[in-house]
Amino acid sequence: MKKFVIILLMASALFLSACSEDSETNYFLSKDEALENLIQSEGIEGNIDLITTMNEEELLVIEHDKNTYSAGELLKDKKGYVAQRISATVVMELGGSWELETKSKHKYTIYFEKEQENQYYYQLSNEDYYVSLAEGHQISDPAPSFTDSIKEIRAVTK
Repeated sequence: MKKFVIILLMASALFLSACSEDSETNYFLSKDEALENLIQSEGIEGNIDLITTMNEEELLVIEHDKNTYSAGELLKDKKGYVAQRISATVVMELGGSWELETKSKHKYTIYFEKEQENQYYYQLSNEDYYVSLAEGHQISDPAPSFTDSIKEIRAVTK
């Protein structure tokens, strides 16, 4: 009986945290409104580029200010649009890479380089970096295999 009560309490806590997370999300009628909310709430002063992945997800490359970047996601569901950051904010001088996971649980690795390394690197709208997106968590994988995940990239703010 005691185990049942503990399991019930844990399930209730998970349910309540899921409900409170959803209630904190602000939904908007358009992509532009969702992006403007992200810009205001995060204090973004740089450009935002939109990557459409091969999985039809919309990822954001966010330049907060000079050499400070993060990744985000633009989502649409029955409640409307939401744009949110899905990675830490990283300060870069020469480039960098980190792993991402989207709301739908797809895993990616994003790479930033000052020079175009190969045909899988696309120049950002600010022209400071080239970006590449690989399927899977490449950094923590002991035997990674590169699969280009960028279907399209375009500037959404300048």
